[in-house]
Amino acid sequence: MPQRCLCRNLVELLHAQSMDPPSPARATDRKSDDILTLTVKARLQRVGREMRLLVENADGQTLADPGLLRVIARAHDFQERLTQDPNLTTVPTLANQERLSVGYMSRLLRLPTLAPDIITAIINGKNSPQLTAKKLMRLTVHIPIDWAEQRMLLGFQER
Repeated sequence: MPQRCLCRNLVELLHAQSMDPPSPARATDRKSDDILTLTVKARLQRVGREMRLLVENADGQTLADPGLLRVIARAHDFQERLTQDPNLTTVPTLANQERLSVGYMSRLLRLPTLAPDIITAIINGKNSPQLTAKKLMRLTVHIPIDWAEQRMLLGFQER
């Protein structure tokens, strides 16, 4: 019984936020109070080999891609460790310590050179859904030093 009351309270709250007042027929029909229908804008989009359901929020907020966040954070961590730790003088030393290949470590260490607005967009989930951690790591060998060219390559600016 408390769950039904909670559901009814939620329905009343949603109706209070709505621009359209509930119709009188709906208020008298007790069965319709138990059904809650939410409508959101969403679309399926292919991203690499997978399909993603992209849901648009009313306030424009999207969740950041955890994989992208992980590689960006890891890259910055490794960059800082190389510059701060006197025992880590070379990339192979750090790669060996982390049990990573030197090639992978070298690609990771290109990411701290991304434009600050690109990093901010990734953190805020404002990047293109096509930009995944895997794709970013494949593109690292092609990432230019020029920030405007980076934006074009990674889909943050129209070509």
